[in-house]
Formats: sequence, structure tokens, C-alpha cells
Amino acid sequence: MKVIIASNLVKYHGADVKVLSGATLAVEAGEKIGMVGRNGAGKTTLIELLSGRLRPDSGSVEYVNNAKVGMTAQSLYAGERGKLSIEEEISSAFEPLMERERELKEVEAELAENPNLLEKYGRLQSAFERDGGYEYHAKAASTLSGLGFQPEEWKRPVGSFSGGEQSRIALARLLLEEPDLILLDEPTNHLDLRAIEWLETFVKNAKSAILVVSHDRYFLDAVSDSILELDEGKLTRFTGNYSKYVEQKVARDELLARRAKADSERRAQLERFIEKYGAKNTKAKQAKAKQKMLDKMEKVEAPGKRHKNMKLDLGGDTARAGRVVIELDGAKYAHDDDETLIENMNLVVERRERVALLGPNGTGKSTVMRLLTGELDADGGMVRLGHNVAPAYQDQQLARLDDNKTLLDEVRHKTGLDPADARDLLGAFLFSGKDAFKKVSALSGGERNRLSLAEIVMSDANLLLLDEPTNNLDIPAREALEEALASYPGTMFFISHDRYFLRRLATRVVELEGKRLVSYPGGYDYYRSYRRLDSEAEGGNGKKRNPRKRIRPGQSKEESILASRLIAVEGEIDATERRVSRLEKELATSELYSDGKRSKDVIGEHRELKGVLEGLYSDWGELLEEAEKAGL
Repeated sequence: MKVIIASNLVKYHGADVKVLSGATLAVEAGEKIGMVGRNGAGKTTLIELLSGRLRPDSGSVEYVNNAKVGMTAQSLYAGERGKLSIEEEISSAFEPLMERERELKEVEAELAENPNLLEKYGRLQSAFERDGGYEYHAKAASTLSGLGFQPEEWKRPVGSFSGGEQSRIALARLLLEEPDLILLDEPTNHLDLRAIEWLETFVKNAKSAILVVSHDRYFLDAVSDSILELDEGKLTRFTGNYSKYVEQKVARDELLARRAKADSERRAQLERFIEKYGAKNTKAKQAKAKQKMLDKMEKVEAPGKRHKNMKLDLGGDTARAGRVVIELDGAKYAHDDDETLIENMNLVVERRERVALLGPNGTGKSTVMRLLTGELDADGGMVRLGHNVAPAYQDQQLARLDDNKTLLDEVRHKTGLDPADARDLLGAFLFSGKDAFKKVSALSGGERNRLSLAEIVMSDANLLLLDEPTNNLDIPAREALEEALASYPGTMFFISHDRYFLRRLATRVVELEGKRLVSYPGGYDYYRSYRRLDSEAEGGNGKKRNPRKRIRPGQSKEESILASRLIAVEGEIDATERRVSRLEKELATSELYSDGKRSKDVIGEHRELKGVLEGLYSDWGELLEEAEKAGL
């Protein structure tokens, strides 16, 4: 059953900027739809039209059977509403249930004097239970905890929280309201990895239909039944999650490329005929008909030519740093109120490593970054950059940009380029023409990020310190950044909640946990497998120990090496087991054996991986024995 139908939506910004051009969409009950498109394509405009906040210049939005549509508030918590506690704000999502709970208590209080109310009390109680009345407190607590709010914070006024935290509170309230259709605009912004994973589970299990605008490809893969692409004001729908969308888009673009080539050849053929015979009496009539045909033909553009992408090149010559690029030894930092934020941090980052720093929001990740840049001084221990290290730092707030300068002046000031080269650099980062003379203060979040990246490209740094570098970037810009950083010859130390970005780039993960750093050898997938083993250990199956607890402060070098080897083997076992499981599922399908070559490849790979697993199990057993002897 459909909950909303949008037909031929047209919307202008100003008098002549057409944002939407005949966008049409129908959403079924319970559907989970991801929407993608470049920054500025009109995604937020579209969901505001669907929510009723904006009205289309033409077209219509129909709410089937008065379906309720929910979207987070445009203005967050100010004035009287800002004085409400988190608990009070969240509870307002359950106002109908709370009213019935009050009525139930009133009837219960009168029962002793009026037994005739027993039947009414039973009816009220049954309806209250049926509609989840006895679960809503637990549901609210679970949602707040999932989005990163601790119980001791629930009494605080919502207006006392930061803008990002208020966005999370508003998101919690919206999710708990459970309207027929939930509209989410970049919901993973301001969330750490644990909260994002919680939100994925919530969205997948929600009864509501959900339309989510996101540049988080991993999130879209996890939650989407279909993908809407908004481009040139029109919507195109693809079945499946984000990865399936990419596959289908490649196939579609190949088809468009062939059509564009055929269209170009046909046009050239008509133009040659017109030019050759247009002036000849014997063929003039045919030439005129061909001209009419040419005029009516709708030009087919090849894909990739409608949009420019950022051009990043970080593969140039950089000065060679020493082997050790970053060194922390017992580093400590406390707030002004003497509350220790981080302590006894030990870390060595070597040349050409790409290290991701992870941890829940508020644990001090950005503080670690600022200690490395020298913006903050450690209160104890040592923080040192190695020999010949030239760092470049992109902070999360992009505060190093001068809002009072034009883009051209900002780039020239930071890079020393002459005007022509500075404009070429801006053009590579999609700032063209008059954009060069805009004030930095007028830029959007994504534009500020691109400007900062432009300056980093020209810095000749051999160490990049990046705090959430993909913030506010659309998917093509993220992919361009990933491509450039993958070939960067220097060292990277970065904070990110973008799991595609983490999987592509991190060669090691360091987690800030309990005021200390815990290092995980291997990339993001290995880190995920370790965390999964943590969950198993905490669940009490007892088969595998918690690998994080094997790496502890104060270990000898030999103990650290043994712990790291054991963690790495456990990660390889987990990854190989998952691959074997996928192959066995494929081997169980009859369709596989209709393709002789594919079935032979799958059988061979399965046999090979089973042999690899036997070797890994043997290695793991030996290492586990050594670890137990060492007390790890």
C-alpha cells in the first residue's frame, strides 16, 4: 500500500533556477529508500516538498489515507523548548500513550471505591498493552543510548547541548514517533560509528517507510531496498542497495554511451547530407526534411560529460620523512577543570602508514589531533613528530580558513601561487569563474571542505592530519578524495566515521578507549572482526578471548608482538570463514552448475580456502598456547 505519491514536481529557486523538473515518486508502506545526488542537486528541496514544508511550483504531493510524514525540525531547541530535559522532549513523542497512561492510573485509583469500573479498566489496560504502553519507556531509553546519550545526561536541558547533539536528540524523537513515512536528511552526520550501526539496525527494523538522503555509502548499502538518484532535476529509481545501484548505473552509462555515439553519428550523417544537397534544386526538398528531422532530435549526452569532478593529485614529490613520523610516549591531557581526558597514550606511526583514529564522540579524538599539530600542549609525557616531518592539518571545523578573504586571496595567501595558477587550482576543485571572488564566509560546508583540500594539495606535506575529511562532501567528491589519498606517498593520520573511506585507506586502526589508545594491526575489516570477537567473548561463548584485552599498557615488546600476531591471525580466520560461507551458499544453488567455468572456479576456490583455513587454525592454536603461557 502506498503512503505518499508525488507527481511531476517542479520547483524553482528564484526566478530562473530550476531545481526540480518533473520529479515523480511513490513510496510503499515499510519501504527503505536511499536517495543520492550531488551537492546542490535538490535532495533537501525534494524531501521538504514531501514533508509539506515547501510547496511545489507545479505538480502535487498526495498523502494516501492521510498518511503521517515526519522530518526533523528545521530550527532546533531554542526559547522555552530549549529548557525541556532530554527525557521530557523524547517523551513528547509518546503523548497519546502518556495520556492513556494517566487515564489508566485515574481509573485504577477509583477502583477501590467503584468496582463497576473493573471492566473499563480491563479494556483500557488491554488497549494500552497492545499499543506498546508498557514498552515505551524502555524504547526511549534504548534509542537515547543507541544515539550516544548517557543516562546521567537525560535530565539536562536540550538547549545546553551542542548543535550536533541537538540534531541527535531531534532524530531520536522523530524515530520514536513512528510516522508512516520518515524523511531523513544526512542522519549519520554527528554520529560516531557505534551510533551509526545502531541507527542502521533501527532503520532496517522500523515499521515506517523511510526515505534517507545520505552520502554514507556503507549506510545506504545496509538499509536500502532501492536507490533514488536525483540528477538534472529528475529522479531515476534503481532496485537494490547502493552497491547494486553502482552496478546498474555502470550498465546504464554504457548503454547511454552507445546511444550517444549512435546519436552523434546519425547527426553527422544528416548534417553532411544537408550541407551537400541543401543548395541543389533536385535534393533541396529532402535536405529541408532532413533539417527538420535534425531539429527535432533530442541530443543524447554521453554519461560523465554533464558534471565535473574534483581533480586531486597528491602523488607529487614530498620530502622524505624519517622512519618514525609520530611518537607518543605516556602522553596525557586534562581539561581546564583538571578532568583528565586522555592519559598514558603510547603510539608509534611509521613512514607511509595510514592510521585511522576511532572512538565514540566526546572521547578526545580531535584533542589527540590538536596535540599532534601543537595547538595543544600535553600535560605530561611526550608528543613528538619525527625527523623532517612536514605536516598539513585539516580540522573538522575548517577554522583555519579566513572568512574575510575571497577564495582567490585565501588560496594565494596559503599557497603562494600567482593569480593564474591559483584560479587553475580553484577550478580543479570546482570553483570556476566568479566563484574565485566569493568570500569564504559565503561557502557551504561542502565548499569549505573542497577549499581546504585545495590548500592541502599544494602544501607539499609528507604527513596529513585529517579530522573528518569527508564531512559535507558528496559521493563523487569522496571518491575523488579516496583515489588521491590511496596514491599519496606520505603518511596519514585521520579521523573518520565514513566506513567506505576507512576500508579503502586505513592500514591500521587505533581506538581511543578508556582514555588510552589501543592499536589494531590491519585495516578496518580486521578491526571489525576483532570487535565482533569482543562481542562473542562478552556474550560468554568462551571460544575466543577478547583480543583488545591482549594489548595492554606496560607490556614488553615481545608480549606486544605476540598479541599483535594473534589478533592478526584471528582476523584472517574470521575473514576467510566468511568467504568460505559465501562460497558454500553459492555451491548449494542449482544455477551455479549451469555455468561450467564459474562452477569450476567456485569449487577450486572453496577447496583452496579450506586448506588456508586449516593452516590458520594450526597457527592460531600455537599462538594461543604461547599467549596463555604469557598470561595474555
